[in-house]
Parts: sequence; structure tokens; C-alpha cells
Amino acid sequence: MVNRAFVNVGRWSALAFGLVYGYSHNASLQKQENVKKQQLEYERQEQLIEKARLAYAAKQNTTKPVAAATESVDVDSPDFDFEKFIAQLEAQEKK
Repeated sequence: MVNRAFVNVGRWSALAFGLVYGYSHNASLQKQENVKKQQLEYERQEQLIEKARLAYAAKQNTTKPVAAATESVDVDSPDFDFEKFIAQLEAQEKK
């Protein structure tokens, strides 16, 4: 049979290996959790920045309403947009 000393060494070695494995595994899981928390916080901050950017853009967006009926249409202008002109005409016909 196997000597009793070898059995005890095997048991203590297995216990020591289990402790080292458990400690290292716990450390790796903790590191993954910290990285995940940092990523979630970063994404939350990105969303807040995006909301603030959109709110600022909406606040700064002060476009003048175009009065189509009173303006003269210059077809030869390089800024003339035919699709907008047709849309204005259709909107006037519906009114």
C-alpha cells in the first residue's frame, strides 16, 4: 500500500492548490467585474453627453420660418431647391 506520509502530502498539496486556484480565480472575476462597471459607467456618460448635445442643438436651432407666399422664387439661383418648391406648392394647395 501507499505510505501514509505520501497520502498526507497529497492531501495538503491538493488543499494548497485549491486555495491558490480559488484566490486567483476570485481575483480574475473581480477584475472582470471592475472592467464591466467601468464600461457601463462610460456608456452612461456617453448617453448623457449625447442627450445634452441634442438638447443644446435644439436650443440653438433658431431657424426662421419661411413665408413661401410672400417670397419671390428665383429659379436661376444656385440655392434653388426644386423639391422644396414643389412641396411648398402642394402645402399651399392643401390649405
